[in-house]
Order: sequence, then structure tokens, then C-alpha cells
Amino acid sequence: MSTLIDFEKLVVGNEYARKELAEVWGYQGFQGLSRGVITPRNSNVIILFVTKDKQASLPQYSDYIIDDFLYWDGESGGGNNSRIIGAEQNGDDIYLFYRARHHQNFTYKGIVALIEVLNEQTLPHQFLFKVLGEPTSPDNPIYEPVFPNNHKATDSRAMALSRIGQGKFRTGLFKLWDGCAVNSIHIPELLRASHIKPWKSSDAAERLDPYNGLLLSPIFDTLFDKGFISFDDHGKILLSKQIMDSCEVLSLSGEEKLVKVYNSNKVYLEYHREHVFLK
Repeated sequence: MSTLIDFEKLVVGNEYARKELAEVWGYQGFQGLSRGVITPRNSNVIILFVTKDKQASLPQYSDYIIDDFLYWDGESGGGNNSRIIGAEQNGDDIYLFYRARHHQNFTYKGIVALIEVLNEQTLPHQFLFKVLGEPTSPDNPIYEPVFPNNHKATDSRAMALSRIGQGKFRTGLFKLWDGCAVNSIHIPELLRASHIKPWKSSDAAERLDPYNGLLLSPIFDTLFDKGFISFDDHGKILLSKQIMDSCEVLSLSGEEKLVKVYNSNKVYLEYHREHVFLK
């Protein structure tokens, strides 16, 4: 039986079971869609089935979506990595079906674009995708042409590139820190990518430099961003006098410290102490 992979019958944002998709696409059974990466024969289509919280018996890859960016660990065998990496060059479209937990239906997210690949020398590779949704959507800035006299289009493109840069920055921070830089929380959705030297004060290179960042849980991120805490070059926390009376409420002992300090962090930490920290 021939298989026609047709996405026109699907609606971005709707939920679908593998069995339902198998019927739509003419598969004899849903087992043909049981893998995480599907590359149908004789088509320029790559389909990703991504589950954030997996069954305990399966490899626990780190796969999740934040702010329309998909952070995805590739297959440990690496069989489809080259196909995914070369998708744009080969004219392949990558479609995403995503669910928060195993045994749930998948939400159809539409097309994703590969932004960056990390750790290409080891498996699994770490991929960063931008979730685009419908490729012809007028709200999709990646597909908008940038006309010199069209300020709206130019602004949309600049915003898109800025968000992609932030996605790369966050990916770089996970590579450096793995979890919260203070308390080692490892739940990605609870971690914020915090610039040490603030975004508004940084040049283009500094804004994307992962050494100018800390992965922090929300309370530490807020305190650090507002200058109520900082860190010395050994990673020891510095507490502003303005929060000394609130340390107990904030569960701060004054003994907290960064799990590690890279030499390249120190110039940024010095800036934070001198220009952001409320002594």
C-alpha cells in the first residue's frame, strides 16, 4: 500500500494519536509511527515525535519546548542525525508532534527549523529548533521577506533573530551549567537564562556569550537581576544590605555559592558587582 504523507488535513495545535495519524497517512498500522523520528520513503519529510516525560524504561533524553524553541536530544544511534542536519540543504521539511507525558496524545506543532547542533562529536547530538507552525503564516517572521522600506517586516525579522539568539544563549548555558548554577535544580522549565552583564549593557557578542550567563531558578534570577545578590570570583554569594532583614523569608543563609566559576565568567561578575549589585 502506498503512503501519502499529507499535512493539509491536520490542524496546528490539535491533538492526534499515532493510530489516528496512521489512518490519515495510509499506514497499515500505527507501529510504523512508533519511533521518535520518521522519514517516509520517497518524500522530503522528516517527522519528529517528541515526548518530554518518558517512560522510566526508555532512555531519558532531555527534550522540551520553551518560548517556541525545541531543545531535543537526537537518537543515541545517530541514524537520522545527518538527515536532520542537512534538511534545509536537501529541501526536507521537519514536522513536530509533541506531548508532555507518555501515553498522551501528541499536539501537532507544525514545521520546525533547525537553528543549531551541539556536541556533533558525541551522541546523542543536542539540537535547537525554532517552532514555526504553519510555514505560510503571515505571523511567522522567519518566512517574512525583509524589505528595506518596510519597517514592520524589518522589525519582525530583527525580533525573530533576537529570539533565536536567546535560544542559542540558553542552550549554551545548559551546556556549561546543566542545572541551576546555585542549587543544581535540573528541571528546564524552572530555570531562567540570566545575563551576568545585563542585555542592555552588552554588545552583540556579549549577549550571546554563554560565559556571560547563569542558569538560575526564579528566586535567584530575580534577586540577581535586580542587584540584591551578586557573587565574588570564587562563587560565594554577596548579599545587598537592602535584603538583610528579609534573608530568612527568602531562605538565604549567606553561605550559598555558585557550583563552579569559569575564568571567563569573572570579567562579567566584576561588571555585575560594580554596576548592578546594590551594596
